[in-house]
Amino acid sequence: MVPPQTPQIAHIMTQIHENDNKKIVKNPKEPLSLDQLVKNIHQALGPDGGLDSDHIDANEILKLMEEYSSNSTDWNKYTIFDHSRAYTRNLIDDGNGKFNLMILAWSKGQQSPIHDHAGSHCIMKILDGELQETQYKWPESSNIGNSNKDDDECNGKSLSSSSSVESSDITEAVQNSSSSAEFKGNPLKTRKCTRLRPNEVAYIHDKIGLHRISNPDNDRGAVSLHLYTPPYQVCKTFEENTGRSRMGGKCTFYSIGGNRCTDKS
Repeated sequence: MVPPQTPQIAHIMTQIHENDNKKIVKNPKEPLSLDQLVKNIHQALGPDGGLDSDHIDANEILKLMEEYSSNSTDWNKYTIFDHSRAYTRNLIDDGNGKFNLMILAWSKGQQSPIHDHAGSHCIMKILDGELQETQYKWPESSNIGNSNKDDDECNGKSLSSSSSVESSDITEAVQNSSSSAEFKGNPLKTRKCTRLRPNEVAYIHDKIGLHRISNPDNDRGAVSLHLYTPPYQVCKTFEENTGRSRMGGKCTFYSIGGNRCTDKS
């Protein structure tokens, strides 16, 4: 399925087409709970669906994420911070292998590396605090949108020029590379920079570009809700000043269902 094009990313207020064949449970008298949101996503995607399936309306999933209003009572149990890391990935629901819904808990003043999404659709909703998204064009020598579910690509074959740096957890604090000066490449070009506030929703896919998420507040953490479909375990990270892609960043879980993963997987 072609990703939604209007808007590609930022504050999504999309006109949704009604689908008579899907009955999403909504109670107009009560706000949508996180548990009900999970049920509605399962029902909308179906037993064999992801956003790439022909029978799925991507805008319907975006609308569902918009309709959920952040309530810390819903998500506190899934939100586990580790301030030794840039952020933690806390799995809420594995979508029967078709999607992952998770809480990302962002440390003060930290950021993700610039990364792709391995062909997955990413929908992000801010739950608490503010986050800044910086979106980048693909390096000029890349095959745009070719970062997909192919295992070879996801495990280190660069879309531009590769590095010998070993895979690391993508949630580790971003460090400046000491080898950047040894690699001659062009800086990544910025497409846009967006400040996202509570209950705002954003969308990205590899066909749109790369991005980095950062917590601009040095005094408080931030919390966001992410839906990835299909799920992925490895993605590519990129150096901003050279465009060099690194071997895959491992996308591990810090907790599952509110329970800490002892092996961070």
